[in-house]
Amino acid sequence: MGRLGLAFRSFFSILKNKEKAEKIRNILCQGPSEGIQLLTILQRDGRLVDFLQEDIARYSDAQIGAAVRTVHNGCKKALEEIFEIELIQKEDEGSAITIEKDFDPSVVKLSGHVVGDPPFTGVLKHHGWRAEKSNFPEIPKGQDPSVIAPAEVEISKPPEEE
Repeated sequence: MGRLGLAFRSFFSILKNKEKAEKIRNILCQGPSEGIQLLTILQRDGRLVDFLQEDIARYSDAQIGAAVRTVHNGCKKALEEIFEIELIQKEDEGSAITIEKDFDPSVVKLSGHVVGDPPFTGVLKHHGWRAEKSNFPEIPKGQDPSVIAPAEVEISKPPEEE
């Protein structure tokens, strides 16, 4: 498809789909990427970046476990606020399932002895996740979209004022 055809197709796609229009607006306005925005929220609510950037080798397993609980709770809260996440396969992990001919390989990953054509019968190892909806908050005007977490500086009183 040539550029003119792509332009017309994009134009009508944007008119019909509000989410696509917003994504195009962000790209054209050099707005924040959803990836950086997600990382910002996971840092704000769960301190995920702080945790991942920390050298945890110097801490005991008990200390790491306590930190992980805090990070887990905050990040889970953030994901629940932003996304509606659903299981791809509703069956219990470990149960036998059949994968039909028209399966989407981007939705179902086959492993093991995959020979021939579907249908295939196998054991569900992981049910998978799908983001059904996302709801990213608006970025305040003028905010640098590349900042995951601002530096924090505590200002203390000068010695003569104490």
